[in-house]
Amino acid sequence: RKKLQPVVITAEIHTSIAMAGKEDKLTGSVHYGMACKRVMKLAESNHGILSLEAFTEEVARACIDVTGCGLAVYVYARNPRALLHAEYAGVEIYRTRKDLFGSWTNDSTEEENMQEAGSAIAARAAAVDAGGVLKSEDNLVIKHLSLSTIIGINLWERHYKQVLNISLTIHTARSTEGTVGVHDKTSRPWTYRKVADEVTEMVEKTSYRTVEALAIAIARTAIKQCKVPKLTVRVEKPSAVVFAACSAVEITRSIDDFSTSSALTSGVASLNLSAVASVAPTPQHSGSPVTGSSVVAAINDADADTHSAYIALGSNIGDRLANLHQALVYLNTDLPQSRLVDTSFLYETAPMYMTDQPLFLNAACKVQTKLEPLMLLEELKRIEAKMGRDFTAIRNGPRPIDLDILFYDELSMETEKLTIPHALLHERRFQLGPLCDINTDLMHHRLGRTSGALNRHLTTHSGAPNDIVKVTPLKTRNHTQSSDVEGSVVKTLSPDTQKKTVAMGILNCTPDSFSDGGQHDSVVRAVEHAQELLSSGADIIDIGGQSTRPGATQVGVEAEIERVVPVIKRIRELGIEVPISVDTFHADVAAAALDAGADIVNDVTGGHFDSQMLALVAQRQCPFIIMHMRGNPSTMTTLNDYSEYDGDVIRGTRFELAQRVRAALDAGIPRWNIILDPGIGFAKEGVQNFEVLRRLSELTARHIRAASGAAIHPSTGGDNQDSEEGLIDENLATELVDYPVLVGSSRKRFIGHATGRTDAKDRVWGTAATVTAAIQGGAGIVRVHDVAEMVDVARVSDHIYR
Repeated sequence: RKKLQPVVITAEIHTSIAMAGKEDKLTGSVHYGMACKRVMKLAESNHGILSLEAFTEEVARACIDVTGCGLAVYVYARNPRALLHAEYAGVEIYRTRKDLFGSWTNDSTEEENMQEAGSAIAARAAAVDAGGVLKSEDNLVIKHLSLSTIIGINLWERHYKQVLNISLTIHTARSTEGTVGVHDKTSRPWTYRKVADEVTEMVEKTSYRTVEALAIAIARTAIKQCKVPKLTVRVEKPSAVVFAACSAVEITRSIDDFSTSSALTSGVASLNLSAVASVAPTPQHSGSPVTGSSVVAAINDADADTHSAYIALGSNIGDRLANLHQALVYLNTDLPQSRLVDTSFLYETAPMYMTDQPLFLNAACKVQTKLEPLMLLEELKRIEAKMGRDFTAIRNGPRPIDLDILFYDELSMETEKLTIPHALLHERRFQLGPLCDINTDLMHHRLGRTSGALNRHLTTHSGAPNDIVKVTPLKTRNHTQSSDVEGSVVKTLSPDTQKKTVAMGILNCTPDSFSDGGQHDSVVRAVEHAQELLSSGADIIDIGGQSTRPGATQVGVEAEIERVVPVIKRIRELGIEVPISVDTFHADVAAAALDAGADIVNDVTGGHFDSQMLALVAQRQCPFIIMHMRGNPSTMTTLNDYSEYDGDVIRGTRFELAQRVRAALDAGIPRWNIILDPGIGFAKEGVQNFEVLRRLSELTARHIRAASGAAIHPSTGGDNQDSEEGLIDENLATELVDYPVLVGSSRKRFIGHATGRTDAKDRVWGTAATVTAAIQGGAGIVRVHDVAEMVDVARVSDHIYR
């Protein structure tokens, strides 16, 4: 306090120069020399002012008091020595004469009594308006805080720190106090030094890929940690562009932008899961690290930060799939202050470290949580114990459930109990694979690579064995309670690993189906046909009680249930454990069929017809076939115009199918339970069906090539190497990459048009060609009437294309 400090002051005194301009006399304007002397006298006096804000206020008083014609003053006071790593800290204010002295004139009595001229009133109003946003707020500025951090997407940028210039403008409501004493001692939870220290610590520990993300993180830190009400952040990257001073991002954020409730209700859906899977009772382990927990607050409370945690799930004893489903239920309903928002595909993997044990089923999920990392770890261990994990057993041995925290936002931490990102993530394909289904851009700060880059390196360059296989559940329980404790049946349906095409045999319990209507309309005949399909090589039986042929009328829920449920029950009574799918778009029919012993819901509308279907499938945790369709069977033949997609039927099918998949995911259906069907013959005319078969592999491609006049997807670079010029910017609701595909082309009308076969039963050879095309295009399941013949076709096609 005994040493003088340099202060740079900019002052602008607002007044009318009309008189001075007319008479050429200084008395009609402001004597700026006198103003400078007054400011210098104030600065060098023993004023006793403590804060830069109060000093700036006094400078404003000194400047405007130079002349009676001054209406307002703008002052920007800067202290170059305030912060070690910043160019300066400054205060910016705007005051009118009335703000500072309570009156527009030196004699308030005279002002109250005089009849003011219209020009004077207008001049004062203009002076008020000239303040802009500073009429109602003051700014505290930290200019060019120079910090070093890892920033950027290029390889060299991940290894070397770069200097950034960060400027912060703190917007505060103007003080209503008029005296120096009160203003100088104003209390608030922050100072510019505290803000600078918090931002410095945060920036130098992070390694963001984009300046945009860093700018938002800085704003969040200042607002949440320092209680700053409103902030403008400008981040400059001097090394970004060769022939420019810098590239920069500037944002303004307030406390409302980081409220927990708004963050959770904007674009984040809670998975709708209920506890229906059966797990063993929780044993009492003396060595269990947790004994329980209480739910203390709802996730939508706005008094704490919400974070994104990525959790790996694994199971290799008991009913593995049921264990994973039950874990999802607990993560969504029993994990305090948290909710489940996304899931990965499902993988079967060989055990690591201790290899003499059963294969694992592995997955990953994303959770929004208010729990801090160590508390989240404790809660996950409580769930593991609840599901029967024995913590006294050998490490890395068999276990009913394993829950690991892989990422927590992009935090890096290392304690005795917990390391984030997971310490062994870089060598574990069984964790990286599922994680990358959800997010490939998570930055592993210690290794300087994204999750996607780590996975690619492990997959293509590490020499590690390919011991992870993507699988899809086809049966979710053991219906006959046999000695096989593994009630679930999982199949690999990925074109990269599938060796045998899955055959779905069609069993129509309807009198009016286009191909075999009325042939299996009794329980006895239907069950006999089901057995024939199985003996012919069917892997799944698809049972339907409502015809979906063009022009078909609806028979009603009760009639449909009466047709399919007795057949399903009888099949299960005979001890037949084959996966059964129910072909229906009614939730009540699906529920009754699942209760009777069905495993899969095959909905030609993809859950669009019945608003309760998606919730039912999520609650029952069963596989769900989502087909592309427009309208209903009575109207779909008139809805085959894809002109809004430049006439591209694949593009239209992808876009509309992605919307149904997004709805299913948002409803809580795990990603691994979804199978896609392009809807051959549904809202597609003859030539369009051939187009879908010819380009079937594009259905689940990351991008498709543009037709003439379509929007082009620019190359994005970075970790995503799939983008190329000439690709359509589709703006899909969700990516369709890696979803398994079912194709149902059997005996359909477009085959008859091509072959001249009017009787559907005579289209076997034509169907064979479409089955071959489907397998070449990557279909994992083919839905057929003539199972024996099509199984032979599929086996030969498998040898050619798989």
